[in-house]
Amino acid sequence: MTKEEEIRARVRMFVEQHRLLTTGEKVLAALSGGADSVYLLRWLVGEGYDVVAAHCNFQLRGAESMRDEEFVKGLTSRLGVELRVVKFDTTEYAHTHGISIEMAARDLRYDYFNQLCDELGIGHIAVAHHRDDSIETALLNMVRGTGILGMTGIRPHNGRVVRPLLCVSHGEIVGALTEMGQDFVVDSTNLAPDYSRNKVRLEVMPLLRSINAGADSNILTTIENLSEANKVYSAAIQQMWDDCTETRSNTDSVAPDIENHDTLYINHDTLYINHDTLYINIEKLADTPSPISVLHHGLSRLGFNRATMTGMLACRQVGTEFASPTHRAIIDRKHIIVAPWPKSHADEAVLLSVFPSIAVERISAGALEINRSPRYAYIDAATLHGNLTVRRPKSGDRFKPFGMKGTKLLSDFLTDQKLSVIEKENQLVVCDDRDIVWVVGRRSSDKHKVTAATRDVIVLKI
Repeated sequence: MTKEEEIRARVRMFVEQHRLLTTGEKVLAALSGGADSVYLLRWLVGEGYDVVAAHCNFQLRGAESMRDEEFVKGLTSRLGVELRVVKFDTTEYAHTHGISIEMAARDLRYDYFNQLCDELGIGHIAVAHHRDDSIETALLNMVRGTGILGMTGIRPHNGRVVRPLLCVSHGEIVGALTEMGQDFVVDSTNLAPDYSRNKVRLEVMPLLRSINAGADSNILTTIENLSEANKVYSAAIQQMWDDCTETRSNTDSVAPDIENHDTLYINHDTLYINHDTLYINIEKLADTPSPISVLHHGLSRLGFNRATMTGMLACRQVGTEFASPTHRAIIDRKHIIVAPWPKSHADEAVLLSVFPSIAVERISAGALEINRSPRYAYIDAATLHGNLTVRRPKSGDRFKPFGMKGTKLLSDFLTDQKLSVIEKENQLVVCDDRDIVWVVGRRSSDKHKVTAATRDVIVLKI
């Protein structure tokens, strides 16, 4: 068996082991023209896959970029492989979006690949990351600060993206191409230590090899060990997270005893926003072996950083808020409550007659049968002024709770009900043109109560 045949077999075994591709399936191959992508293309074609190659010209290296494009056109033509080529103004994209050239190229590349997959009905995008890339990624993550996952290198499979060459080194790939008599192009930017990854490749790894000739294989073994350890860790930390948390609908704050919460939703943002709220039990979290690890597992995906999460754990002040770009976390009495930032909404109320979740019926007092469930409210029709509307609370709202002599701030009433900040914001109230008639699912107004003198009753029902 030649060296190239041995590498081919090793890649085949890696693909089978990780179930990256199905024999003969249609695959999109990212083709830059460099050694790694050229070998990936040759391997896919040799293994009988139905390959479409995609080349991105980022127009960053002048004549060299055009050289690469012409090279891949010639290569795919000789192999009989369909080629898709796209040109990007990468510099302009980076400037417009305020990101680095490297990040801009990555975004443009993968957006284009996904677009092609949708257009051509392709399930997987094969990219040419190899063993050295995985080692470099782990080292870079360690330098920047990371956890177990960051030390596991590059994953073989991530959504549509598959990486069949992670089991071989760049040196082995170049050797295989030489044995095959296959040429390739060299990106000159990879030879200059201007980027962090290039510094690791060109300066750090040679230094580590001078300390230990087996540095590459030893680091790779560490990555593999940590990858296996991460499987155990992930399962355990997920169980702890599940034990500490529960997800509630916004509607729980309106009527806690109602089973069919979905009936309370209205399909626009002017009044009520349909999202779920996460409740993290502070006491249960504190009882875990590592509260910060559990919190990081659940909240890092929502944009919270470690420093912010450390602040949450140390905070004892009810009502304190912590922010991520997409979510906010509020310290409550027994929970850390996490929810998306509310969308903007209009202040105007919605006519109760068109609100789909609360039924309105007018009956004579003589036919009234009282149901004590908080789903119902009974209003003396003669006490109402103008239209009935439904809205969320406003600052300064007051009402006279049923059974009380004086009025009370709605915010104080909801605090007495032990509602969180988010639950208070999502509480619904029914109003006439003058004041609050019903705090939905909680208390009606004493001003509008049914008495012996009542002739007609407005029955409100969730």
